[in-house]
Amino acid sequence: MAKILQHKLKKGKPDTSSIVDVGSTIKSSGLFGSTSAFIPTLTFLSGPALGKEIPLVHRELILGRGADCDFIIPDPSVSRKHLQISCRKVIKSDEVSTLKIVARDLGSRNGTLINYQPIRSAVLKPGDKIILGHVILKFDNRDIAERNFYDELYRLATTDSLTSLLNKAAIVRALSDEIAEMTRYRRRISVILVDIDEFKSLNDLYGHLVGDRILQCVAGLFRTNLRRRDKAGRFGGDEFLIILPETGLKAAFLVAERIRKTLGVLAKDELGLPGTVSASFGIASCSTNTAKLDELLECADKALYRAKSLGRNRAEICKGN
Repeated sequence: MAKILQHKLKKGKPDTSSIVDVGSTIKSSGLFGSTSAFIPTLTFLSGPALGKEIPLVHRELILGRGADCDFIIPDPSVSRKHLQISCRKVIKSDEVSTLKIVARDLGSRNGTLINYQPIRSAVLKPGDKIILGHVILKFDNRDIAERNFYDELYRLATTDSLTSLLNKAAIVRALSDEIAEMTRYRRRISVILVDIDEFKSLNDLYGHLVGDRILQCVAGLFRTNLRRRDKAGRFGGDEFLIILPETGLKAAFLVAERIRKTLGVLAKDELGLPGTVSASFGIASCSTNTAKLDELLECADKALYRAKSLGRNRAEICKGN
């Protein structure tokens, strides 16, 4: 979601034998011609990417928890490299081609199940359910128009329409998944609560359209100042939540300061406002195996309140972190 899961493109050299890898895109693969409007697809039935669909239009796809996977599943029950999905176009002697989708377990800790039966390697059939730890996916041939429909439903369910960041439900779910990941391996995670200073006054002074543009401006700052794995979402009307996995307080403070210092200049340049736009930041972090989502957010909220009470336009770290 911005994005809880990341799908990277992979390309490879075509095989000239009787089994030919599918090309890197639907168009280049030659598999889906004008007479076919179906794409083999994996759909998440549970887990952090619930409802998300993965079109299998690449030669090979690696699913797992690791940052170097093609599709990252931030669930502690999923191994770093859990499952490989291979797409092959089989050419028969009569030149009739069929698509073979092969699932292969990569030596995962919890194993891979197809229709609740453990497998090392299996050819997928439409309707098959794939279980990776606690995460369940379904394989099917999805109609292109239907897939676009479900993609839009997923986007609407997880994205804030004004800022295009994750909505509150999606960012809280993402934080829960990241905490589970970090606490399992006793790594640090930090969060930042961001609140635009005097936002109601800005709305009253300049109008709600300008207020909307300010929110979009802040969202743009997150996109340019955060890492690939970081996540940001709209937490309330003028409040945002940033998730920084494997990040300590010092690094999180630097991120907050960078965004804070850039905001006033960017708002003035893009919106042409005579005054400055500022924001306050509350930062919290944890690294123990007993971390709880509510406690982490409460700690960040206390730091944000202190930043407001000390004059706004500043970043404060939760005391006791």
